[in-house]
Amino acid sequence: MEKGWFEVHSVDRKGNDIMIKCEGVDDQELAHFGGLDLHVKATKTLISDSQNGMSFPEKEGDYNIGNKVVALYLNEVGELLRNLSIDSDYLTEYSNIDLVKMYLENELKNPEIVRVIEKDNAEIQQEREEIEQEEKEMWNGFVEGLKNRDM
Repeated sequence: MEKGWFEVHSVDRKGNDIMIKCEGVDDQELAHFGGLDLHVKATKTLISDSQNGMSFPEKEGDYNIGNKVVALYLNEVGELLRNLSIDSDYLTEYSNIDLVKMYLENELKNPEIVRVIEKDNAEIQQEREEIEQEEKEMWNGFVEGLKNRDM
């Protein structure tokens, strides 16, 4: 696997500068020309890592913070769908969330899309199992250490 990198220099919708740097392995499974796989991997990592910051707002009483974050991500996915559309003028009457709903209703019938999702789900499940096994081994080591100390 070849290591790749990219930088995004942009402006958010409020006009603030934003820079994102990413370096990692580009699997070149989605796009054999390279780059896109790393971009998707980085985006997935940012999404999965966002849960780490949600406990503080919940402690302050915003119990909907997780749903708000998910809604914003889905809204951006809808914007991506709009921008990828061949005829985006046709889509002006639909909200981004409507586009996500239509995508889910239609594209999940496409066997190629289903295969990509199933492969990703298998990787997610494998990662969960590996983390669970590591935690179990750490706990067992801790308990064993306590037993040895008490002897």
